[in-house]
Amino acid sequence: MLGYPFRPLLQAIEAAGGMAAVGEVKRRAGVPAGRTYRMSEVYSDTECQRVLAAAVDVLGRSAEEICDLWAAAFLEDTQKRFPTWYAMCADARALLECHPEIHDGFAASLTDPEASRAVAQKFRIEKRERELIVHYRSPNRLCRLYRALAQRVIAHYGDAADVEETQCLHRGDPECEFRIRWIS
Repeated sequence: MLGYPFRPLLQAIEAAGGMAAVGEVKRRAGVPAGRTYRMSEVYSDTECQRVLAAAVDVLGRSAEEICDLWAAAFLEDTQKRFPTWYAMCADARALLECHPEIHDGFAASLTDPEASRAVAQKFRIEKRERELIVHYRSPNRLCRLYRALAQRVIAHYGDAADVEETQCLHRGDPECEFRIRWIS
């Protein structure tokens, strides 16, 4: 997993529980206290899973709630760090459609071809008239984060759309599948 998503996750943990919570999450997850995550460096998928599980324990919230906090921090951070993404997209659909290209752009910056391929193969989108079908496959199984991000992007643009997860890695499906349907 790239280091960038860890940054807003730690920001969300800090906002919810302070720096002491961040320190305790790192300790429980077995992450060095001084670790700072580099944007385009790869970290193990198991480290992400350990950090998320530790955040659930330390903050006493569900994984769904942590992912919603994470999505809020992620959206806020990307609006500051990458405002062009939002400026070039007239609506939520446009941004969600280009998400795989944005994600793969980070993967392209990696020097290890195998790591780049692993990052780039996580998302695939089918575009339909009033619907996007998003296919997600990752050992991290962060479908909760994707759903929360999609909902927040939709709200950011003031669009009306439903996000339904029709398949889920957590339920034993081979991938997560989201159907994002625009309403009128």
